[in-house]
Amino acid sequence: MLLDATPVVIAMASDITDLAASAFAARFYSAIASAQPVGPAVRQGAVALDLAGLNEGWKPNIRARDDVELDKLILVRPSPE
Repeated sequence: MLLDATPVVIAMASDITDLAASAFAARFYSAIASAQPVGPAVRQGAVALDLAGLNEGWKPNIRARDDVELDKLILVRPSPE
């Protein structure tokens, strides 16, 4: 199982267009890169699709290990200056 190797898995239940995937990924990874938790980053990606009119009816499926809180899991820490 993937969750044995990684704390979180994000997947889609059906196909989405390349444009929708790109819009979601741009906002999601921007949030991750600015040290925001995974949960809010996924929600921001979904909002980006809505604002761009690209809501194709899909929602990301997020699975996390039992010991992971998505709204607290930060993947990137800013470097101290």
